[in-house]
Amino acid sequence: MKIMCSNKALKKFFTLILIVIIVSSATTTFTSTPIASTISLKIPEIQTNAVEIVAENIGPLAPGIIKPGGCLNLTLRFDVYSIRGAYAWMISEERDVLKLYNYTLSIYKYDSRVLEICAPSNIINGVYDLVLIAEQEYILPRSLWVLSNNLKKLKIAVFSDLHIETGSPTPREGDINRFSAALITHWVNPDLIIWGGDITDTGSEYEAQIAQVYRYTYLYKYPVLSVAGNHDWPGGSYTKYLGPLRWIRIIGDKLLVIGIYTVPYAGIEGVLPPEDVVLLEQALFNYSYIPYKIIVFHYPMFYYQGELTTRYDDEVTLKPYTQGVVTPVSSYWSPNMTAFRYVLKLIEDYNVTVVIAGHIHRDQFVKYTSTRTNTTTYFMTFTSTAHGVALYNGVGLFELDLESGELNFPLQPPGFTGFMNRTSPIASNSLPIGVNVGGGLTYIPTRIFYSTTGYKIIFENKYSWYNDLSAKLLWVFPWISSQSTQIISTTNSTGNASISILDKKLVINKLFTLIELKLPYTTRVELSLYTIEDIKPPIIELFRNIPNTPILNKTLTLYFNIYDSEWGVNVESLRVFFNGTSITVQVLKPINYISHHNNASLKIDLLVRNTNITTTTLKIEIADLNGKITQKLYRVIYYPPGAIPTEHPIEEIEVEEKPTQTTTTTPTTSPTTTPTQTPIETTSITPTHTPPYSTTTPTSTMQTTSPTSSPTLPGIQGLYILVFIVILVVVFMAVYAIRAKK
Repeated sequence: MKIMCSNKALKKFFTLILIVIIVSSATTTFTSTPIASTISLKIPEIQTNAVEIVAENIGPLAPGIIKPGGCLNLTLRFDVYSIRGAYAWMISEERDVLKLYNYTLSIYKYDSRVLEICAPSNIINGVYDLVLIAEQEYILPRSLWVLSNNLKKLKIAVFSDLHIETGSPTPREGDINRFSAALITHWVNPDLIIWGGDITDTGSEYEAQIAQVYRYTYLYKYPVLSVAGNHDWPGGSYTKYLGPLRWIRIIGDKLLVIGIYTVPYAGIEGVLPPEDVVLLEQALFNYSYIPYKIIVFHYPMFYYQGELTTRYDDEVTLKPYTQGVVTPVSSYWSPNMTAFRYVLKLIEDYNVTVVIAGHIHRDQFVKYTSTRTNTTTYFMTFTSTAHGVALYNGVGLFELDLESGELNFPLQPPGFTGFMNRTSPIASNSLPIGVNVGGGLTYIPTRIFYSTTGYKIIFENKYSWYNDLSAKLLWVFPWISSQSTQIISTTNSTGNASISILDKKLVINKLFTLIELKLPYTTRVELSLYTIEDIKPPIIELFRNIPNTPILNKTLTLYFNIYDSEWGVNVESLRVFFNGTSITVQVLKPINYISHHNNASLKIDLLVRNTNITTTTLKIEIADLNGKITQKLYRVIYYPPGAIPTEHPIEEIEVEEKPTQTTTTTPTTSPTTTPTQTPIETTSITPTHTPPYSTTTPTSTMQTTSPTSSPTLPGIQGLYILVFIVILVVVFMAVYAIRAKK
């Protein structure tokens, strides 16, 4: 009996073990997710690609300049004790191929916040991401500009008053102008870009993050030097994500550029406090041997168009501005004329070549000749790139000869004013971009629709002066970090326009693309970059109506959500008809192009004036970003006040016309008229995160990563384990049963 009890107990024990194993194995089998599905196909929100910069004296909008084999001092914003190395990397274009260059830098640490960084002698020219290696990697994007001393001319593009996150009349127009500015910049291909302040609109952290990503994505290969404006401060977001408020840079031992933050709302002290006047004077004195000099302010010193021949202490010509007083002196500098005259004296004494400013959202050029020093300084104030303007939004462009000091304008748009005197203090000197809704002007509207799965880019040329517009765009899109993700690409064009991807590289979580664009006048091209194919049309859903029962002579407000989980909703394609008549509705979201377009919200206000029950129809039509159209038709019954509805007052009814797709994505031999959609295999490359410190040669060999074929799924692995364990337990119990019988 004892043995039998022991056998039963053992049988129960083994049965219990078997049940536990089966349950746990089954759980593994049926709940494990295959590898393929763990790879997210969603692109992160754009601002998540921004990083907080650790440096105090350099940043994306004020890169440190270094020669091959040269050094620069780096001041940190906070203590970092464990820095043990540094490297710099960039993607550069060579003969239509993108190459990765990665260099180890030498570092010498003075204390926890001051470093000296030295570049190898064979480092090539370009703008680099600087990475400090400590307990973590501290990234300084686009913050190191390697430049040799062989420049003879410097072509400079000027943006001002970008007002990230806003636009006129809406943020969508602001985005169009910012995208268009990036396109024009690649067309003119400058050596340097200067931003004249008001980069953000409220100085918020989110706007500063977007500004950093905009600079990285659309102006990757260009050095950008910027000052802050009155909209960028107070608050520390500018210095946290973009760069220092004041900086001094020397370009090729021939040009001194000084950026000074002009303080807003400064009262009697003026826009340049005494400490900044001292900083300016010290910089001009220390680098007086540099032949040519540029100063960048946000607030212009003059509000004038034309030539001035005078001197700093001329109290007749240079009077402070007050109501009714005619003077070339701007109202922003007038509260402190002592500071104004002292700065103007410095400009005369040190023969400053150019003074750049923004703020007033219009072009004004002043050729200032000092009767005291017989020197000439060009004061150039540039229009807003992406906000409300007097004439048009634009990008400034000029060229400075670094051997003769001659200033010229290589591209002069129709109506170019230059430094001619005008009674009205306004000029047409910048290159027009984008759209100006208030003025009814459209030039090169560029739209980039962001969704969680990719981007739809639309270029249009509606300005005859840009008839030969063509460019190679090195744009860097926030992307998915997975190396096995395919890229779905489509193109579509009209006329003689064309667009193609010459090369692409996936680096960490960024998709580097080299795009060749030809955009003659009156043409249009489209480029789509997505992680998935687009198969389904969008979904339209009515989710609220106020009031619940439509009432005659009272506004009925309807709220709709529109969903498209693939390429996203094209809100520009929206058409709404009330009783067969097209009406305007309010798009609540997305409010701009950089918000994802997978969800859209509409608000529709309807009013019917009558005394009897009235039946109406509401039709909504919208396409996704692949051209697939959805239509919804609703019957809306209006009742007199107090009437009880006899049937459902708002009801969806069948649409008589079936929607057709606006474009196709079927491959064709004529890509200029029909878009083609093909998966593109991408080459992935990753900068060495811990490079050997002796490495100084550029890495130009690419590593190709392809998706692994037929990976073993965790669920299948669990099933194999389950079968093996069951067989093992069954064999063991069989052996035990045989022994028990004996």
